[in-house]
Amino acid sequence: MTESTTPTSTISSSDLSQSLTLVEIKPGIRFSEHMLKAMLPDVETALFFGATYELDHTQLSKLLQLVVNTPLADALFNGDHSTELQSYCEGVVNDWGQAEGWNPSVRSGQISYGPVVPKGEILPQMWEQMQVEVARSIKDVAAKLGDTVSKLPGKQGTMIFKSMMQLNAKRPVIGDFRAGVHHKPNKENLVILDVSGSMSESTIRAIVNDVVALSYMANAHLAIVSSTAIHWAPGTYDADSVLAEAEFGGTQYEQLAPIIKGRDWGTVITIADYDSSYQAKEVLARDGVCTIDTLFDVSLVNKSTHLAACIGQFAQSVKPMLIGNSRQVLRTDYEFADDFTDYGY
Repeated sequence: MTESTTPTSTISSSDLSQSLTLVEIKPGIRFSEHMLKAMLPDVETALFFGATYELDHTQLSKLLQLVVNTPLADALFNGDHSTELQSYCEGVVNDWGQAEGWNPSVRSGQISYGPVVPKGEILPQMWEQMQVEVARSIKDVAAKLGDTVSKLPGKQGTMIFKSMMQLNAKRPVIGDFRAGVHHKPNKENLVILDVSGSMSESTIRAIVNDVVALSYMANAHLAIVSSTAIHWAPGTYDADSVLAEAEFGGTQYEQLAPIIKGRDWGTVITIADYDSSYQAKEVLARDGVCTIDTLFDVSLVNKSTHLAACIGQFAQSVKPMLIGNSRQVLRTDYEFADDFTDYGY
């Protein structure tokens, strides 16, 4: 007579730790780390989860940092970038254009009609999700299911959120529920990417496909800025052309003045760390005057970018889209309010 034994399943110490570690995604709403990673297997589901629970940009950024484990996510959230402003060396720019004249160096990037537009991983999906309003009824259901869902196996939790996504997409809608970031046909959009040395070449190479994919999805002009600024019209650029023009030099945001000046922009998206000089904002206030409906800021450090402060002075509203490195304590608004006081951030 032989005895049969039923194999016993074991759990690794790391999985056990994650299953016991509760993550507070916002005050009063907690899930285990293991559950979040199992329930949110892709960026699309994670973004819908964030919209359903009305996470702010800091909460959403922390969620994505937790559940998305890719080189792009690592570049966006874990890079080591500039967090301080600089003063330019005396003689590089004299009296900000008053004495010797200020000569911005701006040129058009080489036109490239690439056969394949990058799909992107995080930024274009965020742009798309910002246009989708989650029904209040679905948010209410998610809130009531919170404790129950957090105890379900990961696959069942994923199925629930996938079903809610499909239901939300198919629900009857009165009016245009995507009007949040869409603008009149005569309004153009612009994406500005900081390609200075403080951003680092490795970071730019890691995020460039996402930036180009975002720009195409938004039908946007694309500008990169370092010691000079380079501009492409919508649809005339690809990742290779951006990398070929990237300087990885200084950070002189005032070079953007001729690109933005006199234009009526719909949406502008800034992607940067915290660099350039205090004076850059003053120069742009004088030489880059334009109008912007909404500016969205993607920061690779733990506070909003100085690029958003420089360009956002012309915007009706400035909204953080994503915030990066949170290994340090996130600063509160009043600690860097000087950058955003003028336009009500």
